[in-house]
Amino acid sequence: MLVHCHDIGDLIGCYPGNSADTPRLDELAAQGVVLERHFAAAPQCSPSRASMMTGLFPHRNGLMGLQNNGAWDMGSEQVTISDLLRDLGYATASFGIWHISQDLEPFGVEVSDQDARSCESATDRALAFLDGRDPDRPFFLMAGYFEPHRPWTDAWPNLQSPAAVTVPPYLPETEQSKAEMSLFYGEGSRTDESAGRIVDKLDELGIRDNTLMIFTTDHGIAMPYAKGTLYDPGLKIACILSWPGVIAAGTRYDALSSNVDLLPTIMEAVDRLDLIPPDIDGLSLWAGLTNGAECDRDHVYAEMSWHDFYEPMRGIRTESHKLIRNFEPGTGLQLARDITSSPIVLEIRESLLSHPHPEYELYELGKDPLERNNLAGQADVRDLETRLKSDLNAWLRATADPILDGRIVPPRQYFPVMDTDWTRRLP
Repeated sequence: MLVHCHDIGDLIGCYPGNSADTPRLDELAAQGVVLERHFAAAPQCSPSRASMMTGLFPHRNGLMGLQNNGAWDMGSEQVTISDLLRDLGYATASFGIWHISQDLEPFGVEVSDQDARSCESATDRALAFLDGRDPDRPFFLMAGYFEPHRPWTDAWPNLQSPAAVTVPPYLPETEQSKAEMSLFYGEGSRTDESAGRIVDKLDELGIRDNTLMIFTTDHGIAMPYAKGTLYDPGLKIACILSWPGVIAAGTRYDALSSNVDLLPTIMEAVDRLDLIPPDIDGLSLWAGLTNGAECDRDHVYAEMSWHDFYEPMRGIRTESHKLIRNFEPGTGLQLARDITSSPIVLEIRESLLSHPHPEYELYELGKDPLERNNLAGQADVRDLETRLKSDLNAWLRATADPILDGRIVPPRQYFPVMDTDWTRRLP
């Protein structure tokens, strides 16, 4: 059972540094394992989801921009989690957000409804599927929640007082930011309640102990310095896995992990390592999650090419440092279209316009968690910078990243639904 939502980053109660009211997800975390340093392959919706489903980074899975209305579609030759499990006899279904292809059937999804966009409606359909399924057939069910994507609403009846909310440290702590975060946390509480309804149904049907339950998201929240950037607020995401009796309750997994690791982890969980495609980018985390085995991963990669604009970036993150390569250097922080509606943008407009965007950025994350002090080019980190550049660029070559051949031209149909100015940084 996979529940995935939009744009929540790691701002749920079982992660530090926020005031989210998510009791059902916190309960799920207490019953399983929390991935403490889990990162998205991309800080944007479609590419990240496709990476989660295929175990491949965006420049390999084909989704280097948003899927919106077929603008950028994942090729049917890609193998997904649902493909592999359907071929093993699982009933497969997806309700709500999918956002990586127009048609789900080529990717092994037998039953779907992409129109059930809200967390409430997607959950309603997921519960109906669970009630009506063949009890003798295993299932792989996905519920994709639109929330907490912008626009944030006041639909949650118990909104936190703006005066009491926690504002992320990369944003100004103003009345406006507090009001916005109150709405954001309310949308997160809607997500939490819906995920809890699914757990309750698994309990009601007596199948909770036979079900691996996963909750995760695509990328960071829709705020400046988060969504659409390779800084940690854009990439660090929540991921909880719970399977009573299999995964020890109340554990924390602190090794680096990426959402490309989800496919191989699930396949090892169902004891079919032999079916994992041999050339994927992900690594199985299963041994580490279940018996504390050491993980071979000492770094993660991330990338971005197209969103509402062209912003070609590639990055490598270790436990202590991050290197970002900007393939079109300049000045100014680009913002996803939905973020530009935030009044916070006007409050920090000048700092956004003047934000440095050099070819290379290097940050020491322990001392500089907000990633503001660029060390690239400094003599005392020359060896480290050289090594990270070498590792990053070797990965780009080994995976035949088309960014090395110059500007990435999107499909023709991308332009009618996206900004056609390749150089826009801030409205």
